[in-house]
Amino acid sequence: MSGSMWPSTALDGTRLRALAAALLALGIFWIDSFTSFHSAIATLYVLVLLLAGPRLDRRQLVGWSLSCAALTLASFVIVHRWDPSTEAVLRLVVSLAANAVTTALLLHRIVLDQRVAREERRYATMTDTLAIAIWEHDFSCVDAAIQALRASGVSDLRAYLRAHPEFVAHIRRQVRITDVNQTALDMMGVPNKAAFFRRLGDFLPETDASFAECIVAIDERRPMFQAETQVIAADGSPIDIIVAFSLAPGTCLAHVPGSILDIRQRKRLETTVERTRIELERVQRTAAIGAMSASIAHEINQPISAVQSYADSAARWLARPEPDLDEVRLSLAGLHQAVANVHAVIQRVRSLVGGAQGEMRPLQLGSLVADTLAIAARDIDAHGARIHVAALGEPTVVGDRILLKHLLLNLITNALQAMESAGVADKRMDLTLHANDDHVLLLLRDHGPGIAPGIAEPFETFATTKPGGMGLGLSICRSIVELHDGRIALSNHPDGGALAAIELPLAA
Repeated sequence: MSGSMWPSTALDGTRLRALAAALLALGIFWIDSFTSFHSAIATLYVLVLLLAGPRLDRRQLVGWSLSCAALTLASFVIVHRWDPSTEAVLRLVVSLAANAVTTALLLHRIVLDQRVAREERRYATMTDTLAIAIWEHDFSCVDAAIQALRASGVSDLRAYLRAHPEFVAHIRRQVRITDVNQTALDMMGVPNKAAFFRRLGDFLPETDASFAECIVAIDERRPMFQAETQVIAADGSPIDIIVAFSLAPGTCLAHVPGSILDIRQRKRLETTVERTRIELERVQRTAAIGAMSASIAHEINQPISAVQSYADSAARWLARPEPDLDEVRLSLAGLHQAVANVHAVIQRVRSLVGGAQGEMRPLQLGSLVADTLAIAARDIDAHGARIHVAALGEPTVVGDRILLKHLLLNLITNALQAMESAGVADKRMDLTLHANDDHVLLLLRDHGPGIAPGIAEPFETFATTKPGGMGLGLSICRSIVELHDGRIALSNHPDGGALAAIELPLAA
């Protein structure tokens, strides 16, 4: 309702000014024409122009100016028509010149006002069409309250605000919203500016914690204040926003425009991403369980083969016409050790997949390699292969004995299978150890076909070219090496075959 009263109020003001200007012009005319004052009374017509000038357009102003000039000439004719003196003519010229200069200045002002009005309309159009909501704050009450606190002896404003939340709420309710753009109206569900919230506390919830920081920012006159909070729309629904405005020194706190970004869509996206992450973790756990099961099946294959071998050996010795009980006992002892090895492998693989560190202790790597080769000797012989071992030495590393054994056994098994599938007649492997100041390098080379071109990442889980292969051996090898803070690489040797290089840190 108040908005609809402005046009009629402005119209009444214009009419009153015009009436007053007309009465003033008549008064000046009467004094100039019918009194004995001998001065440039007609120059007072500039007051008529100044009184009537505001809110006039160019044509109306020129009309008033010509009217005043006509009255000036009429007075001159009435008083000096028979005997115009030089002094009277000069007064006439001065009066008409004052009228002309005043008219020119007022016309220039009209041009400037029109230009300002165009810029204001352009600015209003620009701000109303922005995708970001803007509303203008009057923070002068906040500054006054801060100054009052300082005068009362408060030095730590932040601590005071924490201790007096009622002060923050009171000041929040005092901050006025002086202007908004169309985007802000649409976002808040308000039909027009007249219906928009008058105070910041009208739409900022009582639980808001950002305004206390805003008070501190005003006190510090920060170049930029930004906060994430919620506002309550006209329909009562919460809206997540980011608000930002400048409080730099020199900023008029009575008119501080703030940029408000609606982040409800981003919040919904974050919720969707979080749900997706939870679902992905569930899938990864399921995949990890599958990988653990596959790893256990892969790793116990060799110990189970040993179990079968020892059992077959004991059966053969018992089946002879004269059973050799000593050999049977040796086979059964080997069988017992192989079963224990199966249990140990299962526990180690479960620990490896579950992210455990294993049983780390100082190990003589030369002795560990020798023990591993003794375990692999039966498998090497069964493939008709041989392995050449250079002088090993005894470099000491910190590691899990069973995992490192299976690392080497996996690599040997892969080499044997590669040479077997390629039909290599001379199945040879070369194993060397090189130790320097801080690490030891174990190299195992076979004389097979080398790495297949189709395997870009041989250490990836389930990457394999072997028919019926699971693609887990090299993946497990990498996991074991990484568990020992080492590195493993697989490449083709310049002279043929594949070369596995394992680098492990030496024990301190």
